[in-house]
Amino acid sequence: MNSSAQTEIRRLAEGISHALSLSEDKLGGEVRTDAQNLLDRAEDRLGLGEDFTVVAFAGSTGSGKSSLFNAVAGLEIARVGVRRPTTSRPTACVWGEGGNDVLDWLHVPERSRTWRESALDGDDQRRLHGLILLDLPDHDSTAVEHRVESDRLVGLVDVVFWVVDPQKYADFSLHSEYLTKLAENSANMVVVLNQIDKLSPEEQKAATDHLRQLLNEDGLSETNVRISSAVTREGIPEIRSILADTVDSNDAAAERLLADMQAMANRIRKELGEPVSSPDELAGASRLVETMSEAAGVEAVAQTVHDDYIRRSYRKTGYPILAWAQRNAPDPLGAKHGQDRDELVRASVPATTKAQSSHVRLMAHELIAESVSTMPQAWQNEAAEAEKKSTDELSANLDSAVTAVDITRQSPGWWSLAHTLQIIFFVASFVGLLGIIVSALVAVIGSGALPTWCWIVSFGLFLIGCIGSFVTSLMAKSARAKGAKEAASEVDGKLRDAVGRVAQSSYLNSVKSVIGEHRRAYEMLG
Repeated sequence: MNSSAQTEIRRLAEGISHALSLSEDKLGGEVRTDAQNLLDRAEDRLGLGEDFTVVAFAGSTGSGKSSLFNAVAGLEIARVGVRRPTTSRPTACVWGEGGNDVLDWLHVPERSRTWRESALDGDDQRRLHGLILLDLPDHDSTAVEHRVESDRLVGLVDVVFWVVDPQKYADFSLHSEYLTKLAENSANMVVVLNQIDKLSPEEQKAATDHLRQLLNEDGLSETNVRISSAVTREGIPEIRSILADTVDSNDAAAERLLADMQAMANRIRKELGEPVSSPDELAGASRLVETMSEAAGVEAVAQTVHDDYIRRSYRKTGYPILAWAQRNAPDPLGAKHGQDRDELVRASVPATTKAQSSHVRLMAHELIAESVSTMPQAWQNEAAEAEKKSTDELSANLDSAVTAVDITRQSPGWWSLAHTLQIIFFVASFVGLLGIIVSALVAVIGSGALPTWCWIVSFGLFLIGCIGSFVTSLMAKSARAKGAKEAASEVDGKLRDAVGRVAQSSYLNSVKSVIGEHRRAYEMLG
């Protein structure tokens, strides 16, 4: 057998086996039964090896398939008669030694088995060595057991020759119940227009062309069409040549199994439905994170951090007198001495309301419902169940995640520098102002004036202190605004990341697991 075909067969068999491992509600009973039967058949057929290729002649009553079977075999093996249906059980002709294990698997009665070659044949039959040719019961027999037996063997053999006659080659039941349904096996079928001795050359061409058209409409464009007559032996050498080429290629069994595996994989895929295109990037996930962030009070925490930064940095870097005057101003945290500011920041966040929690649950439900809407109901139900279990854990997970975020921020080094400069410039302006006042008092009420340099030094210190305090305060104000914004942004980012992780663990991961399982089952059949 073709090694690449066998590899593909085993790959698809693994995919089908995986589909069968899914819960009962995810794969219909009929598909499940047919898939298991196919796996069993594939294992059995591959286990029988490649020594024999099994070809069956199938057809309706009166098509002359038994006569054609005898003509190809060169022996009167199949019973031919006027009474119909004639073929009641499968008849086998085997070229070469052995084949009993294959015939046992096919359940061909021992009394219906014939080994073709004899010493008189010489090399006439050598090209057909390894062929098991079956004459099947009529597929349209009035006896139900005959139809069942024919259908069973059509599903087992490697190649099927459909033998039709000029009167019934366009029969609707033949095309709708058999040929169309076996379209995936078109390369492993041959349609033989038999009894052409009853037609003129013009009628033969017209019937052959019409049959070809019907087969194309059935999806059997790759199916070979031949003509034959068991009476005149026309077409018999060509049919034997096709049989010999089929045996020589040694690929028929693998090709038939591969076609059946592919057909079953497509059938299961249809039942599974289309998978979600991007299971790791669910549409609307960002909206869910935003809603959860709002419920968790992320903006409130960030704003509190911003305000707290402004207040603390102003007390450290503002103009000393004004900063001192702010010492009793209301703390945005309601801080009390001895308490950890991290805890105070969290304590300032308002509790999540029932309305916010309901909004989060609704948003999550809508996201999940939308994400799995293309999947079959059974998969949607599983996703809904996963969502339901996760919802119960939402509040605790969200609180834990937000609480675990470190929102404390170390005082930056520039605070100390600005504080030092503010003290220096404040002292300079104070000393300078004091020197000016003293110099003026001495000049007014004193007996003489202080040296000029005292005025210069006093005014210099005062101006340097005032200008330095102004410039330092201006720069500190800009730095405070920038730092507060950065602190708030950093905390906002950390909290949103934490909320995002909760969204993943509490909702999205559980649903993605369902979506991923569905996609894996689908892709394994591709």
